[in-house]
Amino acid sequence: MKILLNIMMNMNFSVKRLLPFIVSVSFCSALPSQGAASLQPASLQTASVSAVRFAADPRIPGEAVTGGVMDAELFARTALIASGASEEEIPLLLEKLHEAYAAAAPQISEGGDSAGRAEKALSLLYENLLSSYSDTQTRVDTAITSGVYNCVSSDILFMYFMKRQGIPVVAVETPLHAFCTVSAGGRNIDVETTNPYGFDPGVKKELSSGSSPRKKYVTVPAKNYANRRNVDDRRIISLIYNNRMSMLQQQKKDYETIGLAVDAVKLQDNSSLSLTTFFQCVYNAAVDCTDKGKDEDGLALVAQAEELFGDSPVYHSYASAAVGNILNRYMKDNDYDGSFAVLEKYRPRLDEGDYRDMYEGTLVNSLNYAVSTQPLTEALALIIRNKPALPENEYVKLAAFAYSNAAANIADTGAWLDAAALLERGLQALPDAGVLANQRGIYRRNYAAEVHNRAASLYNSGDRQGALNVVQQGLLQVSDSAVLQNDLKRLQQ
Repeated sequence: MKILLNIMMNMNFSVKRLLPFIVSVSFCSALPSQGAASLQPASLQTASVSAVRFAADPRIPGEAVTGGVMDAELFARTALIASGASEEEIPLLLEKLHEAYAAAAPQISEGGDSAGRAEKALSLLYENLLSSYSDTQTRVDTAITSGVYNCVSSDILFMYFMKRQGIPVVAVETPLHAFCTVSAGGRNIDVETTNPYGFDPGVKKELSSGSSPRKKYVTVPAKNYANRRNVDDRRIISLIYNNRMSMLQQQKKDYETIGLAVDAVKLQDNSSLSLTTFFQCVYNAAVDCTDKGKDEDGLALVAQAEELFGDSPVYHSYASAAVGNILNRYMKDNDYDGSFAVLEKYRPRLDEGDYRDMYEGTLVNSLNYAVSTQPLTEALALIIRNKPALPENEYVKLAAFAYSNAAANIADTGAWLDAAALLERGLQALPDAGVLANQRGIYRRNYAAEVHNRAASLYNSGDRQGALNVVQQGLLQVSDSAVLQNDLKRLQQ
């Protein structure tokens, strides 16, 4: 959408409302707050551009970036790095994960074929590690130490067990959820990892009933997820970054999301999906600057991000709004030299169409200001000099405004005919300027009314001839005045 301009007599740039993007998440269910309430301009902790992290976490393994499928050890380490675990914590967490798998491995083997072992592994994952579901608990380190999980963290832990078992496993992503598919028994079987009975949803499973003679069963409903797609190991781990970004966004810390987005870009080897999320995070942080009246900081942030990671349409959308805000501030103070300097400074950030609209609007406003503050001759000279840069209709409006404003100043002194004469000059130069013709008509009628009143005063005092002389002199100036023509007939009776 182009910047909208209110044409004539002072333009403000009507800046589009800037709305932050909601970072794509996999929270396993739609968040109640993700509707209109979340789509408010971010009010964040504004930091300087220099404080933003544009360098990826150096710990992200190169072999994880170059391969879509990782071995179990690389997969777990990379997931812990994405979770934010420190270098001191990672060996301890890996050891705990190894111990959990080692404790479960003998029982997993009792499952027999690949499908049986996969189902058994899911059950044992809950016996040995997972205990409590939380929509937002995406970090694998936290899942290992506390047992609290969501679909992403449980997916990754189950996939680790599968990789240790040598069972082919693929993550599946939907817009609001993640789960797995294992290849076993000649078919692909969905695994809902957020439920210990989630292997092959839709299939009834017998529960252990202890000493009770009655059998009990449970069925995890099979869901036909829309827009499901298989994703590689890099993508499922990157959802940890995405969910962490989303949490930071909810905490009004959009500046901090940029570094995590950079990490996700590196891990996904500059995929278009990861770059889109990065662009959105930069945009959101720039919106924060604008909310705090720091449009220049927002533009600097976008410029640095573009230099490092390339351009995006959302940057142009932001730039048009932010530059419009800056221009409005300069024009509010009638600083048009400053306005034009801003436009030239940020021209590389603007689409050419937006630049033209803003330049034209600023030029029109500056000429309006000249008309209001300078003599007619000087104002007209400025308008004529800038005619090549103006659409014809804008040129006519401005020139007409110059004549109209000067005539109004004359009319304020009561010199109606002089004001009308100036407008006549304007009409000779601008024959299609209907506003000047209307204004001239008003001033001529005002003059006629003044003559009528003077004649009426003379007539009422008994000076009929004096009144007649006044009306006849008036008709010499405004011969088409119906009021004076009527006065003349009455006085000649």
